[in-house]
Amino acid sequence: MYETERKHVLGVLEDLKSWEVLNPAGGAVSLRLPDGNILISCTRLAFNRWDASVRDFIVLAPDGQIVEQTAGLGASGTPMHLDLYRMLPRAGAIVHTHAPYTLAFASLGLPIPSVTNRADTFGEIPCLHANDSTVKADFIADPVPLDLPQGMVQRPDVAAVTLLYYRPQLEKLIAPRAEEMQRHGLAFTLYRHGAFTVGRQLEETADLMLRLEESARTAVLQATLTGGAVFPNPLYGTERLTLRGATTTPPVSSYLTGRVST
Repeated sequence: MYETERKHVLGVLEDLKSWEVLNPAGGAVSLRLPDGNILISCTRLAFNRWDASVRDFIVLAPDGQIVEQTAGLGASGTPMHLDLYRMLPRAGAIVHTHAPYTLAFASLGLPIPSVTNRADTFGEIPCLHANDSTVKADFIADPVPLDLPQGMVQRPDVAAVTLLYYRPQLEKLIAPRAEEMQRHGLAFTLYRHGAFTVGRQLEETADLMLRLEESARTAVLQATLTGGAVFPNPLYGTERLTLRGATTTPPVSSYLTGRVST
């Protein structure tokens, strides 16, 4: 089923690999199909270095029940994909990667600043927080019933992080922004985990991931030039910088040095 859509996703996966935002550290790509079902990459594809075929996807109903299984099950992040499609009616595709520069911000629990014009369309880019290892350990020691989608790898300790901690944050921070998707896609990161972009169709969603990684990379490079400060909009922000005395003018935002404890 859905051979055309499967080939479409394969082509985008190759692009994401060649652009060095999708790597064996993990990730997932999903697509909302014309009939409302969800096509999502199977677990372990990252470990196979994203050497994928048309069979390496699973088709799920919106509630996570299996429609067609030609290889493995959906990855442990499947509930988050399903939640995002439920919360964001205009969402057509989701890309999740462990791209290096976005992961650097996520590792510190920091939102990603928009330091390039290509990232301004996101609006806010928050970092959702959960103590992953503690949640898993607590769940293993004292498990609680969880309603896991049929079409995902059955790792309840891993799913607990999404269902018990990230789902409420998605409801609070992402779901209320559904109307923004009339104009642009959305993005967020997960603490110490990686990045998600949500767009109206697959090419847009992949491009959003590139924009996100570009802004994170530029912010890190800015910090190397300024001694730790990041300037979201130095020339036209609330504090303007001029060429005269630019090296001594306080930065518009000490984004890193002002937020990270030393």
